Amino acid sequence: MRKPPSPAPNKKAKTISDAVKALLDASNADVRHAKHVTSLALKLFDKLVEIHTLSSRERLLLKVAAMLHDIGWSRTTNGGHHKHSRDMIIGAELPEITDRERNICALIARYHNKAEPDASRHGSYAALKRSDQMIVSWLAAILRVADGFDCLHNNKITVAGCKIDKKSLTISLAAKKDCTAEIRGAKRKSGFLARMSGRDLTFKPCP
Repeated sequence: MRKPPSPAPNKKAKTISDAVKALLDASNADVRHAKHVTSLALKLFDKLVEIHTLSSRERLLLKVAAMLHDIGWSRTTNGGHHKHSRDMIIGAELPEITDRERNICALIARYHNKAEPDASRHGSYAALKRSDQMIVSWLAAILRVADGFDCLHNNKITVAGCKIDKKSLTISLAAKKDCTAEIRGAKRKSGFLARMSGRDLTFKPCP
């Protein structure tokens, strides 16, 4: 059974790292899972930079969103945690990033699960500038796959490499044990990244 969240911290965080840690502690999050998903997401970001063309600043936003993507579980036991994560990030004090960037982080976390960004249905996403919509979409697409890789919260799988062709994207994986379930989890959440990259997406376990 999930433990109740800890009381919100009274001391104001001075850095983004302090603020993220405080939010994770206050929501009793699975920190091991958060760190592993973040590592996977950042590896994918780095290996796909030639097609998403985003900068180190957007990499930071992905890191924040990935670390905090599951904090919404502290507010629900019946699903919808991705929306609670969004709301908690929007309401959080996050030093070193702007209000605009905090909103981007919140939406990346919101779209790590369930629905994909849709300007015709989601007002917060529609209100973004086109360039910021693209940032949210790319980073959410990456985070969805990274989260799928750790669907069992067992930290079993790592990203070994990416091969990018004109029509295909192959993600090579390394795991000490059978990773069939993890690949299946990533496949379920990979459609958005395939569409964002404009390529057929496949996963290749390393021998």
